[in-house]
Amino acid sequence: MKPINTANEKPLFELKGSVLTVIVLHINDTDADRFYPQLKKKIGQARSFFNNAPVLIDLSAVDEEGQAALDYEFLVQTLRGLGVVPVGVRGATACQAERVLQSGLGLLPAIKTEKLVDALVDQQSSEPESLNDKEQPESSDKSPSQAPIVAPTKVITLPVRSGQQVFAPQGDLVILSSVNAGAEVLAAGNIHVYGALRGRALAGINGDATARIFSLQCNPELVAVAGEYLVNELLDEALVNQSVMISLGDGRLKFEVIGSFNPSA
Repeated sequence: MKPINTANEKPLFELKGSVLTVIVLHINDTDADRFYPQLKKKIGQARSFFNNAPVLIDLSAVDEEGQAALDYEFLVQTLRGLGVVPVGVRGATACQAERVLQSGLGLLPAIKTEKLVDALVDQQSSEPESLNDKEQPESSDKSPSQAPIVAPTKVITLPVRSGQQVFAPQGDLVILSSVNAGAEVLAAGNIHVYGALRGRALAGINGDATARIFSLQCNPELVAVAGEYLVNELLDEALVNQSVMISLGDGRLKFEVIGSFNPSA
């Protein structure tokens, strides 16, 4: 049989890394009697949003004993029964790796570093001085001070249409138009929408709990700050189509009306 020369053949597929939105189920306790009723209630509150959504299970907060007590196959069956699609586990110990794989889930490493936000952040940003700078003796020849590194702001002037995703991996994201239903905007910092927000907006995606979402006309499918989210079905009707600022406080999202939107004015 004559061999086929595939040296110049056009590749039929590519494998690439990508930034995708995946719901992360952070498990803090594996007590089945309390965990599963809470899980069913939470997903049941917004069944349409969670329908067929990929879910990553995070076990970073669960100790070895708690992970050993978790029935992974039952968890997978329960999640699928609730309409979501479990895709993998993050933060599992080495002892649990085989059980995770047997349940049909993939394995992802735990996040090694997460952004911790506290009062020191503001102090460091106003006085950018590293420990190494303090330890170095003062030089007689003072070099010009370097400007602090500022994360870039991404500005989008056109509407973000259904099916589109806009991502600002380092700084703020400014949308000078609307975010349509079915569209998604994500930012490491703040998100400003100077139009109608009808899609999904996720700020502080790297864990920045000080991030905020500003919307001229608020009626989103979902908003999230540092992983804490709220879906449209749970949005207070008094906030719909108002100009709002969304922040994170006491472990939940806070909505503050900062104006009103009147398209006829």
